Formats: sequence, C-alpha cells, structure tokens
Amino acid sequence: MGYAEHRRRRAARPHRPSRMANRLERVSAWSSAGLAVLLQPWGLVAAGAATVVEADLSHLESYLALLAYCLIASSSLLTMEVYALVAPHSARVRLRALRTWLDGHQDQAIIGLCLVIGLVLVSKSLYQLTA
Repeated sequence: MGYAEHRRRRAARPHRPSRMANRLERVSAWSSAGLAVLLQPWGLVAAGAATVVEADLSHLESYLALLAYCLIASSSLLTMEVYALVAPHSARVRLRALRTWLDGHQDQAIIGLCLVIGLVLVSKSLYQLTA
C-alpha cells in the first residue's frame, strides 16, 4: 500500500529517461550482447530450470527438455540481437517503439508479471501441500 501511495504522488512529475538509459542508446552490438547476458533474468531462468531438473535426469529427454527451456528463456533477447544485426534501421525504429511503450507501461507490466509468477508459485505450493 505504501508503494502505491509513493507511485501516486510521483505520477505528477514527468518521467525522464536516466543517464544510463541514454548511454545504452549508443552502445555497440558487441557491448549490447554482453549486457544482454549480464541482465538476463537469471533468477527466473534458474527457477524454471530447477523445475525441469526435478524430472528424472537419468533419461536423455530430461536433458533435452532442460536445454530447450534455457534456449526458449533466452530467445527473446537473442531474437532482438539478431534482428538488430540483420536489419539495423528497421530494428532501431521498432525497438525504440517497444521501449517507448515499455516506458509508459512499466509499472503495469511489472505488477502483472509479478502477479502471474506469484499465482503460479502459490498454486504449485498448494498442489504440493494437497498431494
């Protein structure tokens, strides 16, 4: 509730991009690829990988499922990187539009994502309690 009040009071002030965000506009493709690896949501990837690893790893299928999960989890960043290398101008326009949308809807996206993750974790815990 305190966070909601803080955001309500802060909403009156205009949002301006940080200096770091402005610097990120001018990084090279290699620097961007390095940052993508470092800024990947590894916590969520690890949680998903732990779920896959709970499966019986004595079979090749389990290892393939873990590999597929890691590739899928990283695919959105990889797709944007490849798109920026293949069609730089078009990628710049579309990714800038995506960034503008995310800047305007950041709070809603974070709350929605956290809500979905929380509901999944709670339902999984309730299922394990009743099983």
